[in-house]
Amino acid sequence: MYSFEDAEIQITEIEILSKITEFQIFKRYVTNFIQIDKDFLSDLYIDKRPSCRIYINSNNRLMYKDFGSGLHCGCFAYIAYKFSCTYFEALNIVASDFKIKNLEIKINPKLLVSNDENILNQEVKLERFKPRIEIISQPWTSTDYNYWNQYKIPLELLNEYNVFSCKYVYLYKKDKVSIFEYSKYNPIYAYRFTNDGEYSYKIYKPLNEDKKYKWLFSGGSKTDIEGYDQLPLFGDTLILAKSLKDCICYHILDLPAISLQGETNKLDNDLVYKLLKRFNRIIINYDLDSEGIKNTERLSREYGFNYFYIDEVKDLSDYIKIKGLESAKQMINIKLNG
Repeated sequence: MYSFEDAEIQITEIEILSKITEFQIFKRYVTNFIQIDKDFLSDLYIDKRPSCRIYINSNNRLMYKDFGSGLHCGCFAYIAYKFSCTYFEALNIVASDFKIKNLEIKINPKLLVSNDENILNQEVKLERFKPRIEIISQPWTSTDYNYWNQYKIPLELLNEYNVFSCKYVYLYKKDKVSIFEYSKYNPIYAYRFTNDGEYSYKIYKPLNEDKKYKWLFSGGSKTDIEGYDQLPLFGDTLILAKSLKDCICYHILDLPAISLQGETNKLDNDLVYKLLKRFNRIIINYDLDSEGIKNTERLSREYGFNYFYIDEVKDLSDYIKIKGLESAKQMINIKLNG
């Protein structure tokens, strides 16, 4: 594995690719790679039949595809996988090796070379990795403004809630790397959480046609409470909402709100105790559907919380989108005090 003398030094993908090409990078780090669109043996495990290929995708980017293991990624994600490092460390590795930037890096790669006759008969397994997500964030775009403005959510408030616009998302899951790229037709947002000093992300792709990839989870915890860090110290009413988007909408209405990672998740008793010392009451507002009603009633039985539903639409954010902010204020005021 690579280790860095100065972890603060960083370089960008754009800076690297202005000096060298993806082809040069793959040629250096993919031992058996000869030419584009020609199959070759993997150097990550014992590969007795050529199963890997580097090809040009529809965005004119070079991609690595291993039909044996399923690994499918760009050059920097390949390096991160090969040397068990992060995406940002992979950038520094390339910058150092190609002398684009002077970095002090010690190299001790943990690799299995498939063509080494001394190990061909040994039983070797790919190293398994815990699922994780890395993001390449970008400045807010007009697409982002148009999407969030439907719910009257200003981009500055998203910054406060640690929501980011993502140019790329890298999902490392078992022995596969999936790369998701932002477009104006399919924007990508990351919700960031901090656990034991490390970041984890929940990825939201609101316009994704394949619902399987609308949400991506990795590295986080069920104890990550959305909106918790943005709560005031004390208050009268705390809303337990379904989503971070609704938490932000409640913030606009001057009502503090939190959300669990999912409606089926349980509340931690210690958390409830702490919250009830800060707020006079906790009120549940989940969706008016079978799952929302079931979990609302479960939490209400367990903790005695009151609850309400938004009758005409799915949730608060949709209500604001359809009927506007002022109408939403009046409706919520009636629900809470009527």
